[in-house]
Amino acid sequence: MGTVWSTNMIGAPSWVDPKHLARQVWDAQTARSVPGVGRALGIYGMAAACALIHARTAPGSPGSGRDELGLTKFLQRPDPDTALPTFIGVHLEDFMLQGNALHLVTARRADDSPAAVRWFPVHRWGVQDKGDGQPTYLLDGEEVDRDDVVHVRRGSDPNFEWRGIGVVEQHVATLNQAGLERAAQSENLANRGMPNVVITQPPGSEFEQTNADEVAEKWEERFGTQTGRPGVFPAGTNVTPLSWNPSDQQLNEARKMTLIDVANAFNLDGWWIGAQGGSHQYKSPAPMFLTLLRTSLNPVLKTFEDEWSYRWLPYGRAVLFDRLELLRDDLQTMVATFAKSTSKVLFPDPNEPRQWMGFPALPDSAWPAPPPQLDPASQDDPADAPGEEEPPVPADDGEGDAA
Repeated sequence: MGTVWSTNMIGAPSWVDPKHLARQVWDAQTARSVPGVGRALGIYGMAAACALIHARTAPGSPGSGRDELGLTKFLQRPDPDTALPTFIGVHLEDFMLQGNALHLVTARRADDSPAAVRWFPVHRWGVQDKGDGQPTYLLDGEEVDRDDVVHVRRGSDPNFEWRGIGVVEQHVATLNQAGLERAAQSENLANRGMPNVVITQPPGSEFEQTNADEVAEKWEERFGTQTGRPGVFPAGTNVTPLSWNPSDQQLNEARKMTLIDVANAFNLDGWWIGAQGGSHQYKSPAPMFLTLLRTSLNPVLKTFEDEWSYRWLPYGRAVLFDRLELLRDDLQTMVATFAKSTSKVLFPDPNEPRQWMGFPALPDSAWPAPPPQLDPASQDDPADAPGEEEPPVPADDGEGDAA
């Protein structure tokens, strides 16, 4: 029997001990606590807003030469109990964090195509290799028919071909560093010895430690307990409070650099998760999202499209993500662009620009009638000019010309 993945330690290396208090990230659940990871998942989760398109495609190439077909009820909601954006979103999170996204076919039609499916969290799944060259899937420890399991993998584990590798397993050291830096900064804030305020007694007053403690206690009674007790000093004592000490400032810089590492782990430009020095600062939405699609989202979406098309639909059909949802620019830019693009070759149907902008199509009667087209031949012949008539031709009396 080969390797099995199960429990919530799917992506954790064998040397990771969750009881080790020095560690902050060791699995997908602890990785979610890193803010940069949450932002990265939100960026990939934008694809959940894209509808699924049913298309006829060129053989073996989903998305090539596509001819959109009518949307089926199954593609509108594959899991009857889960909305489509949620269904797509949980698959994307499992795929990115743990490298494996699975669902189970729960009902089939007469032609054996899926009629309903259900997503299960990846920690409830297991896979074995019994030596027959095919994986054996376990759900909550019970074997299920492999033909009913739709499994999308992120790459492949070099030690076990039937499982993918998630970002957590691949970059656990980087994510743990981000967690350690956040924990260190939190500890400094909670246990700092720097007072919040300085109370200086007036000159000539009797200064004793007992008096100083009483002043501090009266301050806390009136304004509440604060992180650091107020400092009480005799007149003439100069105290310069520091909001951040030098080590704290270095930690801030380290966290900025680690945020770039987190962006790289998710194959994102640092701008998307708030890292400094990103390349999208002054770009309009369409170029930004086009770059995001090409470099980050497309490799992930194409993987889902290929696997879901193969397992859900007959040969020659494909399920595609409607990327137009992500490629629309701001309204002003789109209106200006389409106003200049008046060529009938580019947009023979006037409803095409409306579809691109997300507006409903208008009936033919709503569009103004085109101007009448003049016959070019009639404009070239002077005899057809208005106001000029041909002289009548005299009848031939058969006698010829007398002259």
